[in-house]
Amino acid sequence: MKYSTSPVRGTVDYLPSEMEVRSYAEKVIIDTYKENGFLQIKTPILESLDLLTNGDSGDNQKLMFKTIKRGEKLDLSKPNLTETDIVEEGLRYDLTVPLVRFFSNNKEKLPYPFKAIQIDEAFRAERPQKGRVREFTQCDIDILGESSPIAEIELLHAGVLSYERLGFKNLTIKINDRRVLNEIITKAGFAGNEIIPVCVSLDKFDKIGIDGVQAELISNGYSENNVKFLIDIFRDLKSAASNEESFKKLKTIGISEEIINSLNIIINTVQNYISSGFKLIYDSTIIRGQGYYTGTIYEVYDDEFGRAIGAGGRYDKMVEKFTGVQIPAVGFSIGFYSTVMLMIEKGLVVPNKNLALVYDKNSSFDEILNVKLKLTKRDFAVSTFAFPKNFNNFVEKLKQNGFKKLVKISDIDKIIEL
Repeated sequence: MKYSTSPVRGTVDYLPSEMEVRSYAEKVIIDTYKENGFLQIKTPILESLDLLTNGDSGDNQKLMFKTIKRGEKLDLSKPNLTETDIVEEGLRYDLTVPLVRFFSNNKEKLPYPFKAIQIDEAFRAERPQKGRVREFTQCDIDILGESSPIAEIELLHAGVLSYERLGFKNLTIKINDRRVLNEIITKAGFAGNEIIPVCVSLDKFDKIGIDGVQAELISNGYSENNVKFLIDIFRDLKSAASNEESFKKLKTIGISEEIINSLNIIINTVQNYISSGFKLIYDSTIIRGQGYYTGTIYEVYDDEFGRAIGAGGRYDKMVEKFTGVQIPAVGFSIGFYSTVMLMIEKGLVVPNKNLALVYDKNSSFDEILNVKLKLTKRDFAVSTFAFPKNFNNFVEKLKQNGFKKLVKISDIDKIIEL
C-alpha cells in the first residue's frame, strides 16, 4: 500500500534553509523580549475544554481541535452520543487563555506585575491559505497586573523593535480601543449583550468590506436603522486624514476624553522611540473579534502584505472570570509564520555560518575530523560530504538548504562562496 508523504492539510514541512530563518527569527525575538524585561514560560498544548470554551475567543474558539476520550472513558456503544460523550480536551488555539490559567495557578510564585514571554505552537482548523496554516507558532508577550498605558507602550515598543531587528523597514501599527467600539455600538442603538456578536461581524471589514459587514449585520437580524447608523459612523471615521482628525471625530461622537487621551499617549510615546519607517495610526476598523478584549487593541501590517503580521490588546476581565480576582492584562503577538514567510520573500539577511567540507576517497577519518575541528574553531558550522559524482547538482542542493560556503579538504584556506 502506498501512503501519501505530504504533510496533513494546513501543516508544513520546513526545510533546513527555512528552519535557519525560523530559528534566527525566534532567537532575535526572544533576545529582544528578554532585554525588555520579559520572562519566558511554557504551557501545555492540551487544555481542558471548560477553559478553552469559556475564553470569549470568538471565531478562534469555533476553530478548536478537540481530542477524543481514550480507553474505558470512550464508549461508542451508547445510544444518542453527544460531543461530550466523545471528546475530553482541546488543543490550545492561542496562548492567551493558557497564560491566564498559568498565571492563576502560579501567581504566588511570580513577580507582579508579571511580564511573560510565550513562543510555542497553537492549532486552529483554519482554511489554509498564504500566511495562514492550522499549526502555527505564536510569539506572545503579555503584562499581567498593570492597568496604565505604560503596559501597551512597553509591549508595542518591544514588538516593533523585534520587527526592526529582523530587518523590516516599513510597518504600520493600527490602533483602536474596544471601549470606543462599545460606545459607538451602544450609541447606534444596539443592546449591551449584542456588542460582542456585532464586533465579530465588524472584525470582517478587511475580508468582506464595509458593505459586506453591513449586509451581514442585517442578515443576522439587527435593525436596519441601527446598522446603517453604525456603518455611517465607520465611514466617517475612515475618512479622517490623520490621528488628530480621527480623535476630533471621536470627540464629536461623544467618546470619553479618558479613552482618547490614552490612545494619544500610546501612539505618540511609542512613535518617538521607533524607526521613522514605522508609523502608528488610529484605525476605527481594527476590531479583534475575540470577545475577551476590553481596551486597547492593535494590529501590525507590513506595507506590502495584505494581512496583519502581529496583533494584540487589553483583556482586563479574563483573569477575574477564571479566578474571581480582578487583574488587568494586555498582550502582543507576532504572527511568526507570516513574519518568517515575508523575511524569506524579502531576502532579509540572516547570519549564516554553514560550511560544506568536501573530502575525497583518499581522506582518512582522522584527517576529516581534524580539518572539521579546525574550521569550527574559525566559527563555521561544518557539515562533511564525500566528493559527489554530480558536483553542480550537489552545490545547488547545498544552496537550497542554507549553505553559503564550501571548502575542499585539499585546500581548506580557499573558501568558495556559493
